[in-house]
Amino acid sequence: MRIWNESEILVDRKSKFQGRCCAIKSPDDVPELLQELVQGNKSVSKASHMHMFAWRVGDVVSVNASNSKKKPKSSKKHDSSENNTISIKNIQQGCADCGEAAAGQRLLTLLERTNVVNVLVIVTRWYGGTPLGSARFRHISGVAVESLKKGGFLP
Repeated sequence: MRIWNESEILVDRKSKFQGRCCAIKSPDDVPELLQELVQGNKSVSKASHMHMFAWRVGDVVSVNASNSKKKPKSSKKHDSSENNTISIKNIQQGCADCGEAAAGQRLLTLLERTNVVNVLVIVTRWYGGTPLGSARFRHISGVAVESLKKGGFLP
């Protein structure tokens, strides 16, 4: 059983949203994890949108950006980040809406813009009976970001 990094449950007009994420190594991990989440969590299995999700995997490569000029070393711990750039090779990615139009693509765009890889992020929604309009996308993104922060994928 995988340990999920879960957001708090966000409630708006009786609809509930919760984000979850976990590290993955391969696209082959995704179907198994989705099934495991639904089977292992009764509340998720009763949700109107069990798993709106996005995933990205790739090979993270550190590239030294300061080949020509050497700067004097300082005592700062984060100084090396100025000289090294992260590059991602062999990216594979995907998403699904689970009945909430465009939700999966929004989650995938979040992962792309934040340059996060080797992760699966899932948002579950329990529909409360009142349409939320575009606010639902803010909630989906918000709980996804919260879970990614809890998992250490975002600062």
